[in-house]
Amino acid sequence: MDHPVMSPPEVNAALGGDEPATYVDVRTVAEFSTGHPKGSVVNIPLVFFHPTTKEVFPNQSFLQVVEDSYTKDTVLITGCDDGERAAQAAHKLAEAGYRNVRIMPDGYPGWREHQLPTTQDNRDGISYVSLLTRVKRKKGKKKATH
Repeated sequence: MDHPVMSPPEVNAALGGDEPATYVDVRTVAEFSTGHPKGSVVNIPLVFFHPTTKEVFPNQSFLQVVEDSYTKDTVLITGCDDGERAAQAAHKLAEAGYRNVRIMPDGYPGWREHQLPTTQDNRDGISYVSLLTRVKRKKGKKKATH
């Protein structure tokens, strides 16, 4: 399935536009923390890299965190560094029933090239750790009530 492609300026406009859109940065936590687009942005890594071997491990909680945070109608724009992980994430989201998935293949390098606003903001509600923690707490409460 092909997903609509958006340029960094189009994504910047969408993040502040009338139709709520969220940029899902699928880079690792370390990559995200060095800087990312400013606006309605969250970090939900698609994969993790082993610190010494650089072996790739899929993030088993990727869909779980997205599903906990967004409805199937939410406009989600995936991005990374080179577009490969963004395309994989978009495909995974579409398979899970998300209907408004778009890709910014230029990723963060393209965003910076266009001199669009960036930030290192990684507070609750943006950081992967905070989003994952919320999912895990909900799961724990469900187990406790059964």
